[in-house]
Amino acid sequence: MTIPIMPSQSEQSAHTDIIGKPSQTFPLHCVQGSSSQPDRLWTALRKWSELLGPENVDGPDTVVERYNPGALPKKYVTCPVAAVRPANRDQVVGVVKIARASGIPLHAISRGQNWGYGGPLPPRDGMAIVDLSRMNRIIEVNTELAYAVIEPGVTQRQLFDYLKSHQIPLVPDATGAGPEASLVGNILQRGFGHTPYGNRVLHAGNYEVVLPDGRVIETGFGRYENARAKHVFPYGRGPWVDGLFTQSGLGIVTRMTVWLLPAPESLIGFALKVPDEHQIAQIVERLRPLCLDGTVRSTVHIANDLRVISAKTSYPYWLTGGRTPLPDPVRQHLRRKFGVGAWNLMGGLYGSRGMTRQAAKEIRRAFRGLAPVFCFGKRLLSAGRWLAEMTERLGVRTPLTEAVRSADSVYRLLEGEPSDEHLRGVFWRHRAISPEVHPKAAGALWCSPVLPMRGEDVLALLRTVTPIYERYRLEPLITFSAVTSRALVGVFSICYDPEDSVQVNQAEACYEELSSAICRAGYYPYRGMIPHCSDPCFWDVSPEVLNTLFPESAFCDST
Repeated sequence: MTIPIMPSQSEQSAHTDIIGKPSQTFPLHCVQGSSSQPDRLWTALRKWSELLGPENVDGPDTVVERYNPGALPKKYVTCPVAAVRPANRDQVVGVVKIARASGIPLHAISRGQNWGYGGPLPPRDGMAIVDLSRMNRIIEVNTELAYAVIEPGVTQRQLFDYLKSHQIPLVPDATGAGPEASLVGNILQRGFGHTPYGNRVLHAGNYEVVLPDGRVIETGFGRYENARAKHVFPYGRGPWVDGLFTQSGLGIVTRMTVWLLPAPESLIGFALKVPDEHQIAQIVERLRPLCLDGTVRSTVHIANDLRVISAKTSYPYWLTGGRTPLPDPVRQHLRRKFGVGAWNLMGGLYGSRGMTRQAAKEIRRAFRGLAPVFCFGKRLLSAGRWLAEMTERLGVRTPLTEAVRSADSVYRLLEGEPSDEHLRGVFWRHRAISPEVHPKAAGALWCSPVLPMRGEDVLALLRTVTPIYERYRLEPLITFSAVTSRALVGVFSICYDPEDSVQVNQAEACYEELSSAICRAGYYPYRGMIPHCSDPCFWDVSPEVLNTLFPESAFCDST
């Protein structure tokens, strides 16, 4: 149901400045869900407009168009009533105080590039989005102690380019989320990358946080004005509170220190592939000792054939006559075409030449008898690129071409350079040939269970999820990542064509069943879709903590 909202004359004028039309209609439940009457919303919009400028405020008529990820199944689409875009911490404080006075709950996003997990949407209807993308300053880079102090709007590309252009020999950790993803936003969701600093939340600290009552704190030693170790020792003294501000609505993080990896003397990528899908258990059993003893310090990713193929091409409707899911003969054809195995492992070795050479020997020894290990550095890649270019000029496309492209893409991530290439998988089921690389166009939901790094657990989880994918006629695009030396994080992609209502319904049902099944099996996700975070237990307690500390809080989960 929609109704026209009629503000007072003065508020109507302010509303016109903000969103262009004074009496547009929008869903009634969105306003009711904000626990405020419509006149309070218009008052807040007017005050936010005065604080930030009308061009940095969206009212109900424009917020959905700007922030609604159109490809998301309707079940997971929530309805925000406004969005504000502050440019600095003081403006964030002002936004919070206005929201608190008006009773409008807030949902903070860094840049909204929350691929596969709901995009920029808030957890429930009636909330205002606080978009921090304008806060994009690199405040400090310390070469000697290898850290950067950044705001939440700083992107992966921005930090990488800054370090490169200033010839600073430091490596930022890069995720596969693309160049425009926020570093701070990913860390606050406890995301992970590829380098030895891939478990990103453990390599960050000194958060500057705006609390629900408008106060500003710094975590760790940052609370002391003259503290000289605040950027290098995140714990401070007393309770270590950084974790309270990850995957929570206990505050809006407006600044953070992230540690950077000193550029190593030697960086070697390593990869292997196996032909049998059941050999994943052996891969994991042989990998675990290498992670535990420190031979491998980077995040290691193990992707199945479909996940690798999806980064190179879209679903071949032309080969299947439009039928889904992918027939096994076509799957085998694509494996051969792109030179991928049933499972494909990649990681990096960092250190002196002697260290990486010795580590490469240990890895080859560990996987002897299972699969050959391909190790590659800059020189080998350069020679491979030259040879691949020569063969392509002759009109010959060989497996070498795909191997070089894959290795080159992996190596850039290991060097901290973000890329869109690995995002192509979210468009796997799209019929469009070249969909826009933007979350709004992504037909993908991600389910991310955590499991012990044991072959038996991997096989148990695969036995749980495979029949569900088959039931809903979808392909299992799966990656297991060794985020710690003892645990794997699985990222199970559920891909669909957003223009096909049948596929959208299949994906939604598959996601629901998959989410329930992995939890029943004891493998809980480390992260969930924002509009889907309604688990009992901790999530019943979290609001109580917030309400106890800040009875009139305007916050909810942040991304």
